[in-house]
Amino acid sequence: MDLLSLAVAAVAVFIGAAGQRMIGMGWGLVVTPAVALVAGPLAAVLVVNLYGALACLVILPSVWRDIDWRRLAWLAVPAVAMMVPGLLLARGADTDALRIVVGVIAVVGVVVSVAFTSSARALDGPPLRVAAGATIGVLNASVGMGAPALGIYTLLSGWQDRTFVATMQPFWVIVSGVIVAIRPVVAPEGAPEWPWWGWALIVVPVVAGVLLGNRLAHLVNRTVVKWSIIALSLAGGLALIVTGTTALLA
Repeated sequence: MDLLSLAVAAVAVFIGAAGQRMIGMGWGLVVTPAVALVAGPLAAVLVVNLYGALACLVILPSVWRDIDWRRLAWLAVPAVAMMVPGLLLARGADTDALRIVVGVIAVVGVVVSVAFTSSARALDGPPLRVAAGATIGVLNASVGMGAPALGIYTLLSGWQDRTFVATMQPFWVIVSGVIVAIRPVVAPEGAPEWPWWGWALIVVPVVAGVLLGNRLAHLVNRTVVKWSIIALSLAGGLALIVTGTTALLA
């Protein structure tokens, strides 16, 4: 049994679940680099999507009234359509190369998202929504890292109100649920070596993180939370790049 990956996953999903509840994203940015570092990119895809769907299901009842169903459809349909190509990409790529890809996506995605934050111009419409959804689907299925593409879309479109936080919960339930369902057929290998009780144990920090996020959502400065997640994501992404590069050069 891989106790290190189990412990790292437990801490990461707790932080990611709290961030997901408070700002509508952060789950993949936190959990993917952490789990990929200790268990590999394919394992990270499974862990991120399985427990991500669970976290969003727990959050969903509290945000149901604010969901933007039309925008959800524009993003979710192309995301689902691109999942099989994403899983096939993950299955055929080199493990160390995938680590580097995950790290680069994390770092570049976060940096670009932050850079766009300063732009006052808002862009939105069906083409951008479809492109964003398709990109999220590919990245989430291949490396468990669809959040940077989502972040860039929200910053470009100016969609950063309470409907964003609400709509992201059913969106990730759909996206993550479909990936978990089709993964055993398309890319069955690469699951973490945990016993059944280890998989059950991870549910505890997921629910605890959501509950903490519920308590802090109206008390904590969201700017502080956002920058904390950004810092953790950058650190995890850089660690993955170094680890993958070192292994390829060895």
